Amino acid sequence: MTTTELLAKFADPEIIQTLSLSDKLFAGLMATILGMGITFISLIVLQFAMVIMEKLLGRPAKQTVQEPVHSGVPAPSPEVTTTDDNELIAVISSVIALQLKTSVSNIVIRNIAKVEDSSSAWNRTGRLEQMNSRL
Repeated sequence: MTTTELLAKFADPEIIQTLSLSDKLFAGLMATILGMGITFISLIVLQFAMVIMEKLLGRPAKQTVQEPVHSGVPAPSPEVTTTDDNELIAVISSVIALQLKTSVSNIVIRNIAKVEDSSSAWNRTGRLEQMNSRL
C-alpha cells in the first residue's frame, strides 16, 4: 500500500477501524511529517519574502549634508541651569536613613545621577509582577 493510498484511507473514519495498527501508526507518522514539512517550507518562504521586502522597502533615504554657514560672530554658549531639588534629596536621604536605621543627619548625599532604564517593556512588566507577587 502506497503512502497516498494509505492517507486516502485515513481520511475516511469508517475505513480507519479496518486498518491494522501498523497502518494506523504509519499513516499518522506520514500525516505528521507532511504537516511539519509544509509548515517548515512555508516558514522558509515567509522568511525569504521578509528579506526581499526589507531590501526593497528598507533603503535608507539619501541625506544631503549641508555645510553650516560660519559667520564672524561666535554663537553664544548655552547657559547651564542647575536645579536644586531639595525635595528629592530629602526623600532619598530619608529612605536611606530608614534602611540603614540611622538619623538623617548622619547621611550626606553628594551626587544624584538618574540612571535610564534600558530594559524592554516586557522586562519591566515581569519585574513588577515578581515584586508584586512577593507582597
